[in-house]
Amino acid sequence: MAFMAAAVCRISPVPPSPATPNKVVMGYYASWTRAGFDHTKVAYGYLTHIAHAFAWPDATGNLVVPPRFLYPELNAAAHANGVKMILSLGGWDNCAGFPGMSSTAETRARFIAQVVDFCEANGYDGVDVDWEFVSSAEEKANYVLFIESLGAALKARTPPLLLTMAVPANNYWGRWIDFERLADDFDFIGLMTYDYHGAWSNHSGHNSPLHAWGGDACGSVDETFAYIRGRQVPPGKLLVGLPFFGSSFDCGGWGQSFTKSEHLSYREIMGLPAAEWALDWDGKAQVPVMRRPDGTKIISFDDMRSVSLKCQYVKDNQAAGVIIWELSQDYRLGKPELLEVVGKAFGAR
Repeated sequence: MAFMAAAVCRISPVPPSPATPNKVVMGYYASWTRAGFDHTKVAYGYLTHIAHAFAWPDATGNLVVPPRFLYPELNAAAHANGVKMILSLGGWDNCAGFPGMSSTAETRARFIAQVVDFCEANGYDGVDVDWEFVSSAEEKANYVLFIESLGAALKARTPPLLLTMAVPANNYWGRWIDFERLADDFDFIGLMTYDYHGAWSNHSGHNSPLHAWGGDACGSVDETFAYIRGRQVPPGKLLVGLPFFGSSFDCGGWGQSFTKSEHLSYREIMGLPAAEWALDWDGKAQVPVMRRPDGTKIISFDDMRSVSLKCQYVKDNQAAGVIIWELSQDYRLGKPELLEVVGKAFGAR
């Protein structure tokens, strides 16, 4: 598979903040948001890494790069501001090729070679693996072989390329990842501490609660962090997931059946008519709630207060930092409202 190297771009760098974050702040840049959220809107001074989403493998071990994915202006602007660019592989809709690719030494080697070549040709500083989800004993064993080979190939480059992964929030999917064996292969491990409830759930609930609440067994940021720590991953490799989106449910409260659920960006939620919604705070979960007064809809999301509390949690637990899904979703009124909170919480100005 041949790749065209990114063009050399002459870009006036966005002036960096006087101080950059003292924790890892890795924001996902979704390639499909480019038309409305181009590289000039990214607040590089609040970031340390950008994960460019997504490319993926096919079952035969070829790297699939979607049309209009390459964005040399983004890579150049990031580097001009001291931010590392990470190639993110997979994503929810793009993981069908992982089992086949990882199943043989030949297909693993083909894919790894293409990924490394692509990174070096197009100015990426590392690779993020987002396989949603490893789901059997056979896939678990093959995932180990794939990651160990990929990590070795990335570390053999000069300079070495980074390796990160995004991982599920609980043992339902987490049992199929050999954290104990693989922790040392990764520079960072991003916890997808969101989507605890959604359209797939049998009851309504919070999208990303910081703490356990109301007897709900679906988890929280704190429970996920404890679970991964119990799997022998040191806190200095862990990135807590911050959603710049929320989930709505067509029902009157938590723990109820619902007729519909959908994702809404922070920008969309904050743009809802104030006269039609009531804003509340869940003191146990430590996240905000929006409700229709007539009891027909409820929204769980993160705001500036809850994001600040999660950043404090990162500091209190000596975690490496955060991942953010995704960077376009909090951009309103000409600035990234939540990202600014994150960056400043970690020392950027």
